[in-house]
Amino acid sequence: MRPKRDPIKWTIWGLMAVGLVWGLFFVPNGPQYLINGIRFGSILMLGAIGLSLTYKILNFANFSHGDILIFGAYVAISTDWLLFRLLSRWFPALATQAEDVVRWLAVALALIVGVLAGIAMAYLIDRVLYRRMRRSAAVVLIIASFGMALFLRSLVQALWGTGLQRYAILVRPGTVFDFGFFRIRLSFLEMVTIVAALALIIGLHLFLKYTRTGKAMRAMSDNMDLARVSGINTERMIAWTWAIGAGLAVVAGVFMGLNFGGLKPDTGALVLLSLFAAVILGGIGSPYGAMLGGLVIGLAENILVAPAIPSIPTAYQPAIAFILMILMLLVRPQGLLGEAERRG
Repeated sequence: MRPKRDPIKWTIWGLMAVGLVWGLFFVPNGPQYLINGIRFGSILMLGAIGLSLTYKILNFANFSHGDILIFGAYVAISTDWLLFRLLSRWFPALATQAEDVVRWLAVALALIVGVLAGIAMAYLIDRVLYRRMRRSAAVVLIIASFGMALFLRSLVQALWGTGLQRYAILVRPGTVFDFGFFRIRLSFLEMVTIVAALALIIGLHLFLKYTRTGKAMRAMSDNMDLARVSGINTERMIAWTWAIGAGLAVVAGVFMGLNFGGLKPDTGALVLLSLFAAVILGGIGSPYGAMLGGLVIGLAENILVAPAIPSIPTAYQPAIAFILMILMLLVRPQGLLGEAERRG
């Protein structure tokens, strides 16, 4: 029996294709805005994956996800400055002749430390709080996660203050690539952001599809009780879920701080709204849907503002995510890659 075609789904895909062509050929400096959208969408993809995994496996919306992202990113900032000073002191010749190398090495090592800190914090929160509520209603877990978000935000403010924090790396002007009709400016940092996000996403796909742990996580996402009866260590899989989600979120937070001039303690709460929009747009509970939703929102926020529509200031970019989320909930609640639930 041939599956029924979904006209709404194909209409949405068609509108997205038209929007992409419009932004590429008919928007002033459109290729540059597309590159900016891909960069921002790559960051959103990494952050949205953790939200999707948490919902699919633990069955609740984690409102503390954005603040875990910021906590790990702030740890990376402090580690970055510390390592930059130490490496400059230990290798003065290198710091003088190739300062950029020292700065990149410091931020790379700081990223690893920040990821470990974010994973440790997420695991600690689960052991202390969420583990006791495994059988509670979803609304109880949502309220608990909201309270944890406020606690983490206050902790970041107490440790690092309320001002803007920047990384030690210096952002250099991008190189202009002229392809005749297309002309874009792309910096080394932007290239690293896009390539690193793509590599992590491919790695996650291979992990979930081909490793024993990844297959067990997918089995848990389908039915936790059946997975437990079949011998899967569910608590271990939950720990893996937190590790993957928090680790990727911290990477997203670090890249956000590097690409957009720094971080503030409330940045996590602000970006969380866009992450939820990405998850809903792609399909709640689908990691691949979260990736697609993040990319679509990143592109839309950079195309559907000035100069594409000059009357919309760039400060209203986040509103694009909520408009797309609301429209998706109205016309296709299961999202781009989701399937309608059967009833009866």
